[in-house]
Amino acid sequence: SSPHNTHSQNKEPTDERESSISEHGQQHHQHHPSDQSKTTATLTTAATSSMIPASINYNVNVQFDPVTPQAGKPTHLSLIVTEQKVGEPIKQFDIIHDKLMHLIIVNSEDLSHFAHIHPKLDKETGIFHISHTFSKAGKYKMWIDVKPKGGMQILTAFAFNAEGQPVHSPANIVPDRTSMKNVVIADGQSYQITLDFQPKPLIARSSVKMTFEIRDANGKPISNLEPLMAAGGHCVIIGADGHEFLHVHPAEEVDDIATSWRGGPSVSFLANFPKPGLYRAWGQFQHEGRLLTADFTFEVVTG
Repeated sequence: SSPHNTHSQNKEPTDERESSISEHGQQHHQHHPSDQSKTTATLTTAATSSMIPASINYNVNVQFDPVTPQAGKPTHLSLIVTEQKVGEPIKQFDIIHDKLMHLIIVNSEDLSHFAHIHPKLDKETGIFHISHTFSKAGKYKMWIDVKPKGGMQILTAFAFNAEGQPVHSPANIVPDRTSMKNVVIADGQSYQITLDFQPKPLIARSSVKMTFEIRDANGKPISNLEPLMAAGGHCVIIGADGHEFLHVHPAEEVDDIATSWRGGPSVSFLANFPKPGLYRAWGQFQHEGRLLTADFTFEVVTG
């Protein structure tokens, strides 16, 4: 453990905090109308798994080292899930989409600096560990998606700050004018990724099919996508105000998602937007070992 003093902040569960899974398990949604977490060494939140009659309350604890993340320097994150009544760290978890824990991070001012990472579990202590570098100082929010073994999936969020230089200058969040994005990978390989919705316009609280299509730099459809997190692709959607979080899964089940599976060029997801407003979706896919991430910003209207 690090020598610094730790401070903890507890957030009690309220009716405004929702963790839920839709009937078909296609979407995991959370609504956070307000987040009052300050930048602290330790942040603790209370999460309720409301899907079973005798609700189990969990605490999720995140510790930062250094105490305040510094731009451009690695921050070590330690994450612990405990059952409130017992207080001891939970050491066994069920796999969700090929991973024991999903950690999604964005700059909460303009939904930039998206990261989807997977802390590793120390089975001896029950503590998840990961290092992450925040490229710029600013306000951030993280969502933790995890499922204690034999329990219900829980989803909770923390707001925190990163300090140092450079400081991020937030951009206005506006709907995209184009449905195609050019994605350039670190090795220079580029792709064209499009997103289409059915039906249109997008109406709150109704089912929407989101279809991503992946093509190479010349516009040729890619038909050999590889499995990503035990699926044909992955999609996270966050409301522009940072309160709505949707973890959506492919619409079509893949029978054989072993390493032999190949798919594309289209991957579809089912979503249900809880309220009108602006949203940003990140589609993630894998091709020839490369992780492709494309983001799209769009508006959902009242029915």
